[in-house]
Amino acid sequence: MKAVILAAGKGERLEPITHTRPKPFVPILDKPLILRHIEILRKYVSDILVVINSEYKVHFNSIQGVKLVEQINTRGTAAALKSVEKYINDEEFLVIYGDVLFEEDAIKSVMKVEGNTMLSVSVNDPKRYGVVILNSENRLVKIIEKVENPPSNLINAGIYKFTQDIFSYIDKIRPSIRGEYELPDAINMIADKVTVVKYNGIWMDIGRPWDLIDANKIFLEKEESRIFGLVEENVKIKNKVIIEEGAVIKSGTYIEGPAYIGKNSVIGPYAYIRPYTVIGSNVRIGAFNEIKESVIMENTKIPHLSYVGDSVICEDVNFGAGTITANLRFDEKEVKVNIKNERVSSGRKKLGAIVGGHVRTGINVSILPGIKIGAYAWIYPGAVVDRDVNKGEFFYPPYLRRSSST
Repeated sequence: MKAVILAAGKGERLEPITHTRPKPFVPILDKPLILRHIEILRKYVSDILVVINSEYKVHFNSIQGVKLVEQINTRGTAAALKSVEKYINDEEFLVIYGDVLFEEDAIKSVMKVEGNTMLSVSVNDPKRYGVVILNSENRLVKIIEKVENPPSNLINAGIYKFTQDIFSYIDKIRPSIRGEYELPDAINMIADKVTVVKYNGIWMDIGRPWDLIDANKIFLEKEESRIFGLVEENVKIKNKVIIEEGAVIKSGTYIEGPAYIGKNSVIGPYAYIRPYTVIGSNVRIGAFNEIKESVIMENTKIPHLSYVGDSVICEDVNFGAGTITANLRFDEKEVKVNIKNERVSSGRKKLGAIVGGHVRTGINVSILPGIKIGAYAWIYPGAVVDRDVNKGEFFYPPYLRRSSST
């Protein structure tokens, strides 16, 4: 049996994280999501095909033992699957969306059933997804995409097992209202031949920036404590903490788990790492910093005197001294974020900044809750960042704006 991972989406809702990496490469405990998929699938299939966008091909070249297939120009999940038709000669094959998080039991559940099968999960906000309607025999009746008043909390989980027939039905569908050829439209044509498996294990769609914080929390809870790095004297470690090889925890640091410290990272001296913080590899968290419930990606430097709370900080970011991410609105209402030109509630009372890769901030920069800073942006000293910053933008404080205009 073969497996197909659909990984060609641009991930616009995840920006600015996806300014510099494909959506399936978001890190879960410092490991790209797609590598977790591949590790699971290798236990059950002989070959793995990954459908990619040519724009991001360089990222996928590092993955060994899979076949990369570039998606044709047509957009959508059905078009992505159509790209691999000539490589599929098995009676049945698996299909996985590259941006969903799941456990191994999800794959087992689908493989136990013969014929066309799809996984479904129950969620609290089904209107964001394809809602699944099924009959009393767990056969699919219909998938209804993103309706305002969903008839059910059961949704399409993006994990399937298909027979060869699916390709002939892909050929029959028309573009959706979004101008895409969508796989659920083809599945609806064979609904009476599709068995729906209800899954109660861990499943998550990483579709919005703050989802990455929650996804890392889920997997951090599953890990056991391990300390492979160097811990100097006068370090306080409380609760479950993972410290990978080559990491150094300097004197005076207080780590309150659960927390994760990646390979070759240096923490402290006198840093405070609070619960549910995930720090990637080769990160430098220096003196008198406080990091709380945040994801800090590889090669980032937060040298001294900063606070990062409930935030996502992407790779190779450098914070100047005194950079603060505010994570609570003054009125204590839920933090809202701009997602594809729409103001969306995060559902969180505490949410800090989403900072893209290679960003630089000067000293004494303050970033308000829910602000997104695009990759390669520069934030000048003393700025209060009260709006989203575009990719590559130079953001000036008021005194510099006035001087530049005169």
